[in-house]
Amino acid sequence: MIRINLLPIRAAKKKESVRFQLTVAGLITLSVVAILAAVYLKFRSDISLLGTDIAAAEKELEGLKVEVGELTKLKEQKRVVQSKLDVVKKLESARTGPVDLFTKVSTAIPARVWLQSLQDRGRVVSVNGYASSDEAVADFMKGLEGFSEFGKVELVVVQRAKSKPGAKEAKEAKELVEFSILIEKK
Repeated sequence: MIRINLLPIRAAKKKESVRFQLTVAGLITLSVVAILAAVYLKFRSDISLLGTDIAAAEKELEGLKVEVGELTKLKEQKRVVQSKLDVVKKLESARTGPVDLFTKVSTAIPARVWLQSLQDRGRVVSVNGYASSDEAVADFMKGLEGFSEFGKVELVVVQRAKSKPGAKEAKEAKELVEFSILIEKK
């Protein structure tokens, strides 16, 4: 009987199988290492790009802070200029205020009424004068009440007087009415 020893073939197949498995395991390991290296390099590149983006954003932020500081200064200057303009407008209105008051009072004066004094005390105007009759004083008060800028027009005193002050001749000495009126401004 002949005996054939198949062990070396099995051992050779086993060795070849082990070699193949080691080669596959090595290739898989090498592939995994290559993939991990690529991912590492990609993340490192992304980190580098993000770092430059952060640096650029910080530079831009510093520039914006400077612009905001300038804008704040401009707003403060605008506020100061606006307050000065408001003061100028207030002064302008105060300058024309007496002129408007005199214009309104002069348009309300009837023919036979003479003013002796006119005093503006802020919210109240005091008018003193002479008239030829009580009706002339009443007409004067109605004329003053016709202006929307004036509130209450109040007759303080009305009394008879011999003549208006400063009459040089006795012929001008007539019976006149002396009056005092208070006008409230709105």
